[in-house]
Amino acid sequence: ILFGLWNVFSIITLSVSCLVAGIIQMVAGFVVMLLEAPCCFVCFEQVNVIADKVDSKPLYFRAGLYITMAIPPIILCFGLASLFGSGLIFGTGVVYGMMALGKKASREDMAAAATSPTQMAGSQAGGQMQMGGDQHITLMEDPDVWRPT
Repeated sequence: ILFGLWNVFSIITLSVSCLVAGIIQMVAGFVVMLLEAPCCFVCFEQVNVIADKVDSKPLYFRAGLYITMAIPPIILCFGLASLFGSGLIFGTGVVYGMMALGKKASREDMAAAATSPTQMAGSQAGGQMQMGGDQHITLMEDPDVWRPT
């Protein structure tokens, strides 16, 4: 919100696009505060209803909302204030996007998904992977083979 206010003060240099970018950035900051910290707006009754409604949506909805709110101020007025202020909102959107993707699979699950069916038969016999018709063998089975010593 403060970086948006800084962009609004750029009207002194007669930059209307930076004025509009600052207003958009301040509105985006208030929306982020409204959704992330509704306790800051205790005097408004509808804030908790809005925050609960957005909390019930999937995480990628909030990620998309934050990312789309962060881009216009950077396009309108490219400067440190808009880049840093909107960059923080954009980073929050990226974090929510990563949370929407979910947890990473375990090493064993990823190794099983990377192993082809022709290699699985060879890996059960003697612990060594046999070279089948598939020439694309991953080194997921034994990372000590490719790890420098």
